[in-house]
Amino acid sequence: MNRAHTQKGNAGVGTVNPFLRKFPVRVACGAVVACVVYLSAQAYLAFPSASKDRSVAPDVPSEPVTTQPEPINLPLLPRVDYDHPPAPRFVSHRIVAGDTLGKLLTSFGTDERDINRIVTCRDECRQLHKLIPGASLITRLTHDSRLISIGQSLPYGQIREYRIYPDSVEVTLSPLARQTIPAFKHVVIRPGESPISAALRKGGIKEATVLRATQILEYDIDFWRNVHPNDEFEIYFDQIFVNDEHVQDGAIHVLRFTNRGRLHEAYLHDDGLHYEADGSAIQKQFLKAPLAYKRISSNFSNARKHPILGYTRAHRGVDYAAPRGTPIRSTADGVVSRVTRNDRAAGNFLAVKHSNGFETRYMHLSGFAPGIRKGTRVSRGSTIGYVGSTGFSTGPHLHYEVIKNGRHLNPLTVPNPSIESLEGPQKSIFLANVENYLKTIEGFREQDLIAEPIAAAQ
Repeated sequence: MNRAHTQKGNAGVGTVNPFLRKFPVRVACGAVVACVVYLSAQAYLAFPSASKDRSVAPDVPSEPVTTQPEPINLPLLPRVDYDHPPAPRFVSHRIVAGDTLGKLLTSFGTDERDINRIVTCRDECRQLHKLIPGASLITRLTHDSRLISIGQSLPYGQIREYRIYPDSVEVTLSPLARQTIPAFKHVVIRPGESPISAALRKGGIKEATVLRATQILEYDIDFWRNVHPNDEFEIYFDQIFVNDEHVQDGAIHVLRFTNRGRLHEAYLHDDGLHYEADGSAIQKQFLKAPLAYKRISSNFSNARKHPILGYTRAHRGVDYAAPRGTPIRSTADGVVSRVTRNDRAAGNFLAVKHSNGFETRYMHLSGFAPGIRKGTRVSRGSTIGYVGSTGFSTGPHLHYEVIKNGRHLNPLTVPNPSIESLEGPQKSIFLANVENYLKTIEGFREQDLIAEPIAAAQ
């Protein structure tokens, strides 16, 4: 039975194998190709091409197409080599006593041509030659030692710079922050004091300011001879501060000097000149004295025994004893009418003609001021010569004479008319200013205070 069954199974296998052997291989391949084509068609219908209108399938995004830019061929630029000159060289030096400008520039290695130019400069550079010990000198040089600029430090942080150009020198000065503060001082002169020594004792008034005050009133007061104990003066003036330090004094607004009970006043007007309280001119034709002297060694006299000749004769001038070389000033505007050297009696002397028929004469000089010759025009207060002891003289002094229309006058008592006074609107303005000045001074007397700053000057 088993055998029969086995035979039956084998009979089935044998039936299939002949069928397969008869089925062509190419038919099988064709079937496979057909299946692939069919599947591809179905995929094409399900997913349309991206090249079709996007409105058909708006829910299917398309990816942007990116293209690579084509390279640009730029032309080649020529190579540039920048040649920068070397930076300037700075040399700083603190000035000591004995330094000179030429010596310092040489030590800095400055080109000799620039050294000669600066050392011989007499206009723009003349202040540069005044080296201040303790100050700094800052020099800027090119790489080949040519001079670019010189900086000079000044007091209170100020800098003066000299910029050197081929055909010029430019000078600049840095600004200072300055304050101008009004001040008032009342000084009583003690025995043996001068206005200057009294002012220094009082404090707060610089010597230069006192000298200016004496020059304002020197037409009426001889400050070398006629100042006495208990004389007093009041001065209302400006003080200038830099960085809270009192560096100098400014304008003198009011000056009141009581000399032996007589009040002499001077008030500053808008024209920069001082006048008396009523607007009369303070400036007179003649100064009270032609020099700063120690004493009067001989007065004007019609009969005086001459110290050398030994006999009595008129002494028609005033002898002012002073150290040799003391400057002598012309006492009024005029023209030099005579210059004589080595006269037997007068020594070196000169004469000056003035207006209104006046002439002044100056004798026994050691020498004359530069430029003084016959025909030279001189101004009141200008230096015309120097004290000496030439001619008939027993010591250094000045013999001074005043002559009017050929007649000798006593220089100490000669009439001295004012030159010019204020009139009209200017006088009205001046009188109003005087009233304000007096109110301000009265306020100072009552409060004894220094006012707050009233102005800032650059």
